[in-house]
Amino acid sequence: MTTHIATSRLYTADHGWLKSRFHFSFAEYYNRDNMHYGVLRVMNDDIIQPHTGFGTHPHQDMEIITYVIRGELTHQDSMGNKESLGRGSVQYLSAGTGITHSEKNEGDEEVHLIQTWILPHSKGLQPQYGSKVFNPETRHNKWLHLIAPQGTPDIINIYQDANMYVSELDQNKTLTFELVKNRQLYVKLMEGDAKINGMDFKEGDAAEVSGEDLHVEALSDVHVLLVEMEEENLKL
Repeated sequence: MTTHIATSRLYTADHGWLKSRFHFSFAEYYNRDNMHYGVLRVMNDDIIQPHTGFGTHPHQDMEIITYVIRGELTHQDSMGNKESLGRGSVQYLSAGTGITHSEKNEGDEEVHLIQTWILPHSKGLQPQYGSKVFNPETRHNKWLHLIAPQGTPDIINIYQDANMYVSELDQNKTLTFELVKNRQLYVKLMEGDAKINGMDFKEGDAAEVSGEDLHVEALSDVHVLLVEMEEENLKL
C-alpha cells in the first residue's frame, strides 16, 4: 500500500530566516496522531536564508541525518568537528549521551536541506559524527546507499536497523526499489514531479510505502530520498 502525503498536508513554520515543513509532530506543531513512521521520528524540509542558521543547541539519544539539496551548510559541534557541505552531501550525528552543535548558512544563497531524525536502538550510546561528499554520478539514475545499520562496510553507519537512499533521475527515466517482506519505506520527492506507484507527486510530496515495491517515473528531472526500515507499530 502506498499513501500519498501532499505538501499541502505538511505543517509549515515560517520564521523569516527559516522556512520549515514538518512531516511529523515537531516543535510548535504537536499532533499525537502523527508522531512517527516506524523508527522515523522527524523529517523536516528546511530552507535557511543566507548568513543565518541554528545557533548552538543540544541533542540526546537521536540519530540525526542531514542531506543538502542546495547551498552550503556549515556544521560545528562539541566534539571539535567543523565543516561545510554542499549539494548531495550527507552529514550524520549520533547524539547519544549528549552533544551540542550549530548549523549555519554562511554563504550568500539559500540552503535547502532535509533533516531526518531516527530513533536509536538504545539510549546512552557514545556520540559520533560522520559525513560524506558524493560524486553526482553515484546517484544518477540509480539508488545511492547513504546510511546503513552498524556493521555495514563503506557506508555511514547508524545505531538502528534503517537505511537511507537517494537518486537524481532524468526526465522519463524510471527506477524501482524492491521492498523486502516486513520492511517499509518513507519517500520524499525533494525536486521535480513524478509518478510514484501510479500516483502523481509534486515537488515536496512524500509517501508511506508498505507491502509493495516502489516504482518512480520521472515526469521531469527529479531528486528523491527514501528511508527504509523495519515494518512495525512503534509506540512512543
